[in-house]
Amino acid sequence: MRKYPMTDRTNLNAARFLESLHQLTSDAERLDSVLTRTMQALEKNGIKLSVDVTGIMATVRQDVENVERASRSVFTELGEFQQLVRTSALITSSLDLDQVLHEVMDTIISLTRAERAYLMLRDQSTDELTIRAARNWDRESLAQEDAIFSRSIVNTAIAQGEPIITTNAQADDRFQGMQSVVSTALRSILCIPLVLHGRIVGVLYADNRVEQGLFNQDSVPLMLAFGSQAAIAIENARLFARVKDDLD
Repeated sequence: MRKYPMTDRTNLNAARFLESLHQLTSDAERLDSVLTRTMQALEKNGIKLSVDVTGIMATVRQDVENVERASRSVFTELGEFQQLVRTSALITSSLDLDQVLHEVMDTIISLTRAERAYLMLRDQSTDELTIRAARNWDRESLAQEDAIFSRSIVNTAIAQGEPIITTNAQADDRFQGMQSVVSTALRSILCIPLVLHGRIVGVLYADNRVEQGLFNQDSVPLMLAFGSQAAIAIENARLFARVKDDLD
């Protein structure tokens, strides 16, 4: 059975529904093939039907494919929304900041198929960026010295205050001459500024050095939502630590 981004047992029926639609598409294709051979055999024997069987089957097949495509999109969005709700619940219920950040980053990598994801925050006094969370697709944390990303793209995203997306950084005219892009052989890149209380507090960065075309504009709202959650979690942790210090 194909893999769909479902998050709990309830969605097993959704996955089965999609699989049934896919099977229906295959059955329609086989039926179309049988009917085509039958029509050819009849014509050889001088029998020609007035009904456009081929046209009817083409319409049926296209309708089934459209339903399958639309259903897959709906259930994918449902899975992403459930991941968002689950992570939101974790943030509001857990005081373990590292656990929350790891969950957010792992979820982003799982949904986008990124090779790595970084959450970088600005230092409140120096404005320098610090990597607060870094994970790879093996659900492993990355040490800061092992972090490989394009600082040029990060700085551009912050300066412009807009998301930066590229499906193939090596062939993107915007990044020609950027040494950090060329030297790291980056392909798919997504970098989104994080805004908290009306100011840019950092960026969420994800990339893949192997696959190109992973990210598109549809990825932005999801990444922004998860990145904002992580930024809020860190802010809340800072406030909690400050209050605790004051009480002590």
